[in-house]
Amino acid sequence: MSTRRLELRPAGLSDLGVLVRHWNAPQVKRYLFDDREVSPKLAETLLRDSETDFARHGYGLWKIFRNEVLVGVCGLRRRGEERVEILYSLDPLHWGAGLAAEAAEAVLGAGRRAGLTEILIETDDGNAPSHRLAERLGAKFEGEGDGLRRYVVTLTP
Repeated sequence: MSTRRLELRPAGLSDLGVLVRHWNAPQVKRYLFDDREVSPKLAETLLRDSETDFARHGYGLWKIFRNEVLVGVCGLRRRGEERVEILYSLDPLHWGAGLAAEAAEAVLGAGRRAGLTEILIETDDGNAPSHRLAERLGAKFEGEGDGLRRYVVTLTP
């Protein structure tokens, strides 16, 4: 899947090493994993779940490339049977350039094509750039608690 500046490619088990390194970068894991170390086992579970979601639903986690350089990850992940959430992480060297928004818009489009009507976005209370991104994506504030703000993007066909 491509955007104006990015190439998004499905992530899989063969990406385990590079994604463990990406997700364990201090500024990435700070908000995505509540500053906890991402073990190879956790990363493997996320990637296996993603491969299953791609096979069953047509969406999962995509690696984000800009000029053939991996700059992050963006994708959709099932939360139980009822909800799907969008996740994104970007190498801090690429923050502030609108790449997360560009990737997220492409991923929301994939969700729309897969028949999804609602996507959950959870952001840490202290992550102002992610709050702004949720609003830029058209998400409506749903509530907060446990140190998180919850937003919902409604997808129209």
